[in-house]
Amino acid sequence: MIIVIGYGNTLRGDDGVGVEIIQKLKKMNLQKHIKIINGGISGIDVLMDIGEFEKLIIIDSIISGGKEGALYRITPPALPEVEEGVLSTHAPSWISFLRSNVESSGKGYWSNVIFYGIEIRNTMIGTELSSKIARKMPDYINSILKELQ
Repeated sequence: MIIVIGYGNTLRGDDGVGVEIIQKLKKMNLQKHIKIINGGISGIDVLMDIGEFEKLIIIDSIISGGKEGALYRITPPALPEVEEGVLSTHAPSWISFLRSNVESSGKGYWSNVIFYGIEIRNTMIGTELSSKIARKMPDYINSILKELQ
């Protein structure tokens, strides 16, 4: 099973980009072994219920000081080492949960996790994505679809 989780707050502008991507993926005719999950702002709640997976892809907005709209693909071994605040604007975060699972599941657990972070600036109240993020949406979707092949 390949699981794709998109996180974000759709009421805070670009912070909802992970959820927007998930909503678009759900409308596509993807293979049956791919499970698409809207994580919203739930953080670890969704992760606690996913069970075993062949691959876990997490999509979330980040604010790391990089170029707005940039898409980062972070994989092991870098994933466990990345600073908490860089990976998620939500608390409690999924990165904390995954770190705690490394202790019980071993380092191999990380080899199945891929994080896609989208650099954002706009977290003001509102349901619209900024034009910069909205224009790049097809690129974000294509990157995720390539990952699913």
